[in-house]
Amino acid sequence: MHSYIQFITTPTADTAGTAMLFDVGKKRYLFGNVHEGLQRACIQRNARLAKTTEVFITGKTEWKTIGGLFGIILTLADANAYAAKSEAENAEKKKAEITSKQTDMKAGKRAKFDEERARIFREAGLDPEEHLASPLNVDKAETALPTLTIHGGKNLTHTVATGRRFIFRKGMPIQISEHVQSQGHEPTSNGRDPDWADDSIQVWKLSVEPPRDNQSLEVTQESHRKRVFDDFAAGDLPSRRYKETTEDLLRSDELRRSVVSDMFNSQWRLDTLIEIPLSDVRNNTPMWTRNKETNKVERYYPPGNEALPDINVLVRQPWPGALVDELPSTKPSQAALSYIIRHHSQKGKFMPGKAKELNVHQYVFQALQRGFTVKSQDGIAVTPDMVLEPSRIGGGFALVDLPSADHVQALVNRPEWKMPRVMDGLQAIVWNLGPKVAGEPSLRSFLTQHSNLKHIVSSLDISPNYLAFDSSSALVIRLNQIDSQRYPIPIHSNVVLKDTLPSWSGNSNLPAPDAATRDLQVQIEPCLKIQEVPETQRFLDTRSVLEITPKEILELAQSTQSEITSGNEREALAGQDLPSPDAEIICLGTGSSAPSKYRNVSATLLRVPGSGSYLFDCGEGTLGQLKRLYEPMELRDVLHDLKAMWVSHLHADHHLGTTSVIKAWYEAVHGLGDAQKKHSPPDEEHTDPIKSLQMGKKLFFFAGQQMIRWLKEYSSVEDFGYNQLVAISTHIFDHNAPDAPKMEWSGAPLGFRTKNACMSVVPSLQEGQLDGELILTYLV
Repeated sequence: MHSYIQFITTPTADTAGTAMLFDVGKKRYLFGNVHEGLQRACIQRNARLAKTTEVFITGKTEWKTIGGLFGIILTLADANAYAAKSEAENAEKKKAEITSKQTDMKAGKRAKFDEERARIFREAGLDPEEHLASPLNVDKAETALPTLTIHGGKNLTHTVATGRRFIFRKGMPIQISEHVQSQGHEPTSNGRDPDWADDSIQVWKLSVEPPRDNQSLEVTQESHRKRVFDDFAAGDLPSRRYKETTEDLLRSDELRRSVVSDMFNSQWRLDTLIEIPLSDVRNNTPMWTRNKETNKVERYYPPGNEALPDINVLVRQPWPGALVDELPSTKPSQAALSYIIRHHSQKGKFMPGKAKELNVHQYVFQALQRGFTVKSQDGIAVTPDMVLEPSRIGGGFALVDLPSADHVQALVNRPEWKMPRVMDGLQAIVWNLGPKVAGEPSLRSFLTQHSNLKHIVSSLDISPNYLAFDSSSALVIRLNQIDSQRYPIPIHSNVVLKDTLPSWSGNSNLPAPDAATRDLQVQIEPCLKIQEVPETQRFLDTRSVLEITPKEILELAQSTQSEITSGNEREALAGQDLPSPDAEIICLGTGSSAPSKYRNVSATLLRVPGSGSYLFDCGEGTLGQLKRLYEPMELRDVLHDLKAMWVSHLHADHHLGTTSVIKAWYEAVHGLGDAQKKHSPPDEEHTDPIKSLQMGKKLFFFAGQQMIRWLKEYSSVEDFGYNQLVAISTHIFDHNAPDAPKMEWSGAPLGFRTKNACMSVVPSLQEGQLDGELILTYLV
């Protein structure tokens, strides 16, 4: 057996965490942080995700570790669908080949051959029906898609369920395996059984939490549940404070699992219409009627200011995953998940010479290898251990994720580190460490105790901020040769901070840990072996990139730049009466559908000196693009000046970077410790938008109602700054003018109207609502 780990990412500006593939030949497993940019990194590094049906997420359940999960789910769905189709085609091809061979064999000769084989198996004490099953007995090749199982910590199911409004795949079952600290098999004197296993590997899950303060652990939260279960259908639950019981938690978890199941394994069809009364149709739902004369289905718009007619209309059958209006709330979890992974014990190599010495017929060799006892041609019982070399313990590794120093003590005190059932065969530990974790004394002591293992470290304190996306970076570097002002070289560093590694264990006599790098391969079976990655492969060779551009192009670019910067050009520009002449429009992403090697998905930044910054769309990886464009202090200024964000629509490629950008803004404006501060009630926060805008303590967020609901639901998993948003929802309110949007703020209409190519925002001055006038204009 041959198996190895391949590192796909280490922490950089573009890739927030560490991710790797564990390849065992017939199957691959994805381990680590499923962060923003992982899908794009897989494309860049040609890391094949086909045959991956298990994802093991490490660390805490927060956007930093799961921000790329929705994209990876869609990628794996497509990859596994293709792999299943290929396997089915290969099975049919093999079946046809066997049929052809058997057809070529004369019927009588074939029957005599089968009868002879059956006799030999019976004499060996084996059932011919069991051991001589023909592929032709299968009428149809297996074409069912495999189930994708995602393993992670608390709140993982809730997070996936929040995406029900924009993530949809039919026929790809997804199972969420959510692990909490109290779970795990009961230990024995030798250890404990694995939490998960298949034919190739076994996995133990280690969940650790920081020490808790001496405070009440009573769980109370606001009830937001609507249309959750059948017994609540008669009416919504009143908004009240209550103590959640075990039964409440189980019912909430069941709801979340049901939502996830409906997201990926329903039989819903887009072209299926159902007939319902017009009075029962929700706002903004597309409607059709059937023309009685032509019998064709036509779009229907109800009268604007008249009473609704008493008619039936056709609407699409609601997608099951979106039928739940609101998920039950949850609470952030500080638990960080790590794994110990080991192969099963390896059977000894079959010795055919020994089997022949014992007079075993070659037809039953395979049965011996599979563990069956057979009879030799002399009638003597032959057991597998008589013809197999001694078995050996399977090799393995641990993947430890410690996001903070507070998690270290709980991790090193886990009993699994002293269990032979778990540790026998372990060869290496991969450490994914948060800032300043490596210096913890208890961690250094742990390394000394386990100096027999190979240690590999991935951390921002050690890993260089290399250019993770070579193709797009190389393109920008070449464009920089032509226009350095508009195409700055992406900020990066290829310096590996190796000086911190020798002293990490605190013992200079011990071998220094290795620094993880992308493309690093660590062989696990048949023996531990680290394949060093050449520097030219680890980092983009910028010198070679600069040499690609022809000399003629560079000369032409230099000549053009001279003309543009000439006095005449400057005078012509100065004479134009341009509003905000210093404003910058910065394309952070121009791709669509999914990230690619050369383009990130949609995001555009508008910087207006003296007024602020404004972000239009925010696809996955937008924060990484900003970090490549601005040095840390300048990026902080850009985020501090960010006044508003717009999300055009709910497609994933336009908004999956929203959470990380809002959190970065939140930390820049309110400070890193603000997550621990008590927020003021929403009714105090949202009374005066003019004052909020002037103070710069709020971020205006314009999006559809479903987008805002998604952010709200996810905010119970992680405090990323949702309470500091002024969220203004846009939606259609006039069926006779479907392109004219209305906007609401905390449920109150603001009276937004389209006007030519732009939109003026003028709130309705209703009593008790607003004291002033808010004017915003943006392109649509």
